[in-house]
Amino acid sequence: MNIRSPQPGDCIQDLDTPTVLVDLDRMEKNIRQWQSCIQDRGVKFRPHIKTHKVPEIALLQIAAGARGIIAAKISEAEPFAEAGITDICIAYPVFGELKWKRVAELAKRGVRVTVNCDSEDAAQGLSKAARDARVTIHVQVDVDSGFHRGGVPMQDIASIERLARGIKNLPGLEFDGLTTFRAIGFAGATNPIDAGHDEGQLLTEIADKLRDAGIGIHEVTAGSTPTAKWAGEVEGVTEVRAGTYVFNDLMQLGNKVVSEDELALSVLCTVVSHQTSDRLTIDGGSKTFSGDVGKVAAGVSVPTIARALERRIFVERLTEEHGMARTEEPVKLGEKIHFVPYHVCTCVNLSDEIVGCRGDRVEVVWPVRARGLRA
Repeated sequence: MNIRSPQPGDCIQDLDTPTVLVDLDRMEKNIRQWQSCIQDRGVKFRPHIKTHKVPEIALLQIAAGARGIIAAKISEAEPFAEAGITDICIAYPVFGELKWKRVAELAKRGVRVTVNCDSEDAAQGLSKAARDARVTIHVQVDVDSGFHRGGVPMQDIASIERLARGIKNLPGLEFDGLTTFRAIGFAGATNPIDAGHDEGQLLTEIADKLRDAGIGIHEVTAGSTPTAKWAGEVEGVTEVRAGTYVFNDLMQLGNKVVSEDELALSVLCTVVSHQTSDRLTIDGGSKTFSGDVGKVAAGVSVPTIARALERRIFVERLTEEHGMARTEEPVKLGEKIHFVPYHVCTCVNLSDEIVGCRGDRVEVVWPVRARGLRA
């Protein structure tokens, strides 16, 4: 039997479950408010599409004033280029001949492509691909500012300068400046405001040292959803980036950088078992929520995978198809409940489509075109 897909005009409570829903009013407000905030700081804003993976949403972000997008991988970038987006950054160091060729192919299609780089080998590979395709690839030196995921260590100014000079001297490449990803999710990280200010300050100081050495810097790029607004306050930062802000999640709520009314994405699930007053089971498991966990609020000691929207119902354990939850309020068997994931990006990556709703009605259904793309 074919399962009927959600259609515009459907009532939310009539939808089959589990279904990933987006409150369009909240999402659009998030887009407007962030764009306005960043513009007021006098810097450019580049959203990361790893959160939604939907070209139509990226086009809304660009229409609001974003300069372009960031993608995590080349394969994620390609559907957005097909949708007509012409300014794309690959946010991680790209390595390997096949990948360098694909970056050059994006540029050959008229996309202004920027790539993070933290090694001379990667720069040389990008240069060869650019020469062969007769295109220009923009390159930013990736600086490790404490997260230790990649990048040249921030203390090693000599290596940063050497790599920047090497990029400038390679044909087919244009040295674009510096970038980093710091976030607040590592040992010793400070609160979002201080982390953002520190992130921006350390990059601008490195940029000044390179300028003193005769190396021109076009862009100084920093930020994540917890830190971008504050990094953008630092004089000398030219661009900030963020992804989760478009939907937000319990992680950002726990970081105290968003409020309840900024949570735009939820998963509609049905209570399928409720044998005791404080425990229940829903029909969304690890195939729906991914299993990322964390502390979500004061007074909640058990790491939480998802929490009911504006309710005290906490999903604490998953099997593939089911979520086991603790409830602090009455719940009915068969009730359909909206659950906000702890980490929205990995949740969206598990879904083929996102259902956009306004009020209690479906308005649009978007395919998640960049889900599951790893290369």
